[in-house]
Amino acid sequence: MSFSKPGIQVEMDRFFKAIAESPSSFESVSRSAFTQARRKLKAEAFIELARDQLDYFEKHAPYKNSWHGKRVVAIDGSQLNLPYSEELESVFGGVKNQHTDRLLLAQCSVAFDVCNDLILDAAIAPYRTGEQDMAMDHLPYLHPQSDILIFDRGYPSYPLIHKLMKVGFEFCFRLSTSWTDAAKLAESDGNDIDWTLKPNKKLGLKRMKAMGLPAQIDGLRLVCIELSNGVKEILATNLTDRKTFPLETLKELYGMRWGVEEGFKTLKQVTQLEYFTGRTELAIRQDFHARVFMVNMASMIASQGMHDEKQNRDKKNIHPSKLNKTQVLAKLKDFISHLFFDARPMKFIKQMLKLLQQCFDIVRPNRSFVRVVTVHRRHKLSHIKGF
Repeated sequence: MSFSKPGIQVEMDRFFKAIAESPSSFESVSRSAFTQARRKLKAEAFIELARDQLDYFEKHAPYKNSWHGKRVVAIDGSQLNLPYSEELESVFGGVKNQHTDRLLLAQCSVAFDVCNDLILDAAIAPYRTGEQDMAMDHLPYLHPQSDILIFDRGYPSYPLIHKLMKVGFEFCFRLSTSWTDAAKLAESDGNDIDWTLKPNKKLGLKRMKAMGLPAQIDGLRLVCIELSNGVKEILATNLTDRKTFPLETLKELYGMRWGVEEGFKTLKQVTQLEYFTGRTELAIRQDFHARVFMVNMASMIASQGMHDEKQNRDKKNIHPSKLNKTQVLAKLKDFISHLFFDARPMKFIKQMLKLLQQCFDIVRPNRSFVRVVTVHRRHKLSHIKGF
């Protein structure tokens, strides 16, 4: 859980020093001992821990954000670089680059509560796993009555839309202009039409019958939204009440999808997820789900423990403030052993919250910067066969 980029041995020494009765005199364990011990721990332990954590938040959190009384959930996926081993290659697969080197990759997917910065469900799978299939696997952990789902351009498909309609979810997809109806709407003068979705001919009648798909899907709406830079976005949704969900409201809804991108940024860059601590399937899954648990804990601390502090700052400042997520995770790492192992965890929680009072940033609207992408050569090479 403690983001062991510096190395397993360094983190083990820090951990045993933190829980020792005397910090000046303690015993640690070797990296080999840790590697042997972790084989006895299933990755599902972190999954169950995360779900218990989310259930407790849902039942007891005094402060929960929503949008029009609904929880907005963005479902999205990303690729993860894996260290090379024959076991990981056989489980997750990968691709060859222009130099014929084999890169190992995994596909991960999350259902992200953008209102509260929480990962509601997360999965890691072989590289060739389809995004739509992983999205469907998230649905049992979401609530049709209270959730609105938003998806990017890679997700719209006839089976997925049918599944969402059948279960009763409200949703909003962005369509690419490769969809004929989307291209026509973008080129026309209209911006809001009722829509009936018909299956692609590639599906075939036999496949549709086998999957239990209808001949067409009614009750949809197609809207065209123009951004400030002149780009047109086509959204497909079953939010057909135009009084409750006018164009500007749908534009705001889809704009909230950016929260899942920030969630992946936190997961991959701040927690250094791709610096895995082992080269086995078990180690990869342990690291992935342990990071998810910690990111959620940081979000809960930020939204609950610092709620009043944020309210006071927002009253004093022209612009709203936001707790720096990187600092929350850093402080959580410093206090994690005390929170789990000390007999008086509240003492350390109060101390942690006091330190976090200095970690607020002002959120200034309409600011944008050119994205600078840096590649750490050693990190990339570590995922190539033979390195």
